[in-house]
Amino acid sequence: MSVECNRLHILVDKIPKLYIKEMDYINIPSDGIYFITETGETYKGLERIVRIGFNKKKGNLPNKIREVLWGSSSFRKNLRKAVQKRYRNYKNPEEINAFLDQYIRENMKISFVKIRSSRVRKRMVRKFIKCMDLAEHYKPSPDWLGKSSSKAHIRKKGFWHLRNFKTSKIHVEDSIDLEFLSERIKKLDKHHQ
Repeated sequence: MSVECNRLHILVDKIPKLYIKEMDYINIPSDGIYFITETGETYKGLERIVRIGFNKKKGNLPNKIREVLWGSSSFRKNLRKAVQKRYRNYKNPEEINAFLDQYIRENMKISFVKIRSSRVRKRMVRKFIKCMDLAEHYKPSPDWLGKSSSKAHIRKKGFWHLRNFKTSKIHVEDSIDLEFLSERIKKLDKHHQ
């Protein structure tokens, strides 16, 4: 699994990333997968992926990103709980939300790959999370905010996912999805030239 996880990170490293504070929702594809990295988190010298997601509803990726980052998503709830535990001096919800908003804007980067098929998006995200879950040395840094999570899975695995999408039946040794991702990234490169 480490080989697949390493290859995934090499591929994602080729995708243009933006700090959340620089993100323009107009340029987000309508359908696709997003990858989030976090300041200080690395895997084999590359920025370590801490969250992967996709849109289920057709044409909804920009709205999905808004909900994940600023709405009532599980991602944001888990971040909030970790902030509350680590920074106990923030007592009221307004202070916590202001700190959290700033943390997300300043410490997280996001990248996107356009994928039209909902079925393909879902399969790919499941496989990618599974390969990260099983990879050796895919661990958070000692200072990672997620280390303050109340959820053992987040603390141990190093990414902001509670469950692994019940991926026990997924065969990640099949590299089709990494090849597909590679082809999508090559199209991005041609588009940006």
